[in-house]
Amino acid sequence: MWAVLILLLLTVTTSVLGIIHTRRVTSQMEQTVSMAKDAMEHDDRDKGLSLSQKAVKDWRDEHHILCLYMVHSRLEAIDQTLTALPELCQDEETKDFFSECDRGIMQIDYLNESEIPNLDNIF
Repeated sequence: MWAVLILLLLTVTTSVLGIIHTRRVTSQMEQTVSMAKDAMEHDDRDKGLSLSQKAVKDWRDEHHILCLYMVHSRLEAIDQTLTALPELCQDEETKDFFSECDRGIMQIDYLNESEIPNLDNIF
């Protein structure tokens, strides 16, 4: 009986820590990508490039932890989107950069929403 309670406690604790980590990472990533987009909208390419590179680095730093408890295909899709941002930032045409920023923000937001246990995700 004690073993079952200990396993249940470990499972709940791990789930809660995963949710907290996911929310922290997704919030940070959404903020960084939004700031990069905002910088480019104000014609500050250097800041946009710097923030795009920061988003890629931050994502890669967190990726190995997220892989422990999330669907890899979602993580890889976000990785591909974020990896394209620095290159698109250097192009003269910013329309593709803005589109990829919006796509990345949407993917990150979906990642956050899909991993939170609620009735919509369970049923």
